Amino acid sequence: MAGSPAARPAAQASIRPAAQADASGFQPAGSSSSDNPEIRAGQCWVYSQIRPRKIETTTEITLKDSSARISVTPAEIRQGYQQVVTREGTRTYRIEPPVYRKVTERVMVRPEMTRFVVVPAVYETRPKPVVVEAPKTVLEPCQTAGTRYAKDSGARGFCARETPGREETVNVQVLVQPETTRAEFEPAVYEEVTRWVVERPAQAVEITTDPSVTSIPVQEVVRPEQTRQTIEPPVTREMSITRFEGTAQMVSRQAVCNSDITPQLIHQLQVRLAGLGFNPGRPDGLLGERTIAALTDYQTENGLAIGALTFETLDNLGISH
Repeated sequence: MAGSPAARPAAQASIRPAAQADASGFQPAGSSSSDNPEIRAGQCWVYSQIRPRKIETTTEITLKDSSARISVTPAEIRQGYQQVVTREGTRTYRIEPPVYRKVTERVMVRPEMTRFVVVPAVYETRPKPVVVEAPKTVLEPCQTAGTRYAKDSGARGFCARETPGREETVNVQVLVQPETTRAEFEPAVYEEVTRWVVERPAQAVEITTDPSVTSIPVQEVVRPEQTRQTIEPPVTREMSITRFEGTAQMVSRQAVCNSDITPQLIHQLQVRLAGLGFNPGRPDGLLGERTIAALTDYQTENGLAIGALTFETLDNLGISH
């Protein structure tokens, strides 16, 4: 960070073990084998590393060699059916029974008729005197005409006496109204009778029986079996290869002191990094973790000392200080 020690001892600040170019010819930007900077009061320095530059390439790896492959195309067989008559058709008849219709009727079981009812006679009971014994004349022995004295002559005298009759009262029924007849009318009597009327008589219907046919599965070879040889191409895979150019170095670089870091400077830094494809986040003029991360990526990519806002980095970005 830019807040590293403000002034390191001259002996320590001048340590630059990685100033020379490596075997690949990569040399850190802003460094020289003849540089021996003079450290002055008020300066800020950082002791940081220069990381090897990461170079990503792609290479094609053969996972499986090409080969000849023989494929067999099976024969094409068509499935069909053959119809066979298992029973011949014929003509027969079916008797359809008659169709009845239910009918309900009223049947007179007794006609209307006139009946005569006997009206009995009317009697009245009346008392009636009945002579049960009629008056009569009775001869009773008596002395008359001198017979009193003619005892020996055999004559006897009789006197006639009227005996009155005897009556009894008897209750008799006197006909007041003779017996008559009275005519009474009786209506006819009906009963409901249900009967079945032939709606359609029985009839013979002609039936034609179709022949019975059975389908037998049959197979027909449409195309015989065939063989074919094809060359299968090799199976390859694109793989990303990461290699590093240069070696890790520890260097000292002059950095921007905290007191010199202004929001305007950080804003220029953020805008410049974003324009080069490094994402420092929203350009807010604050030196935060995201801005330092984008700065470190830029420094690593360009062979600069990483992790702090150095004058070397500002010069490389074209930012005045």
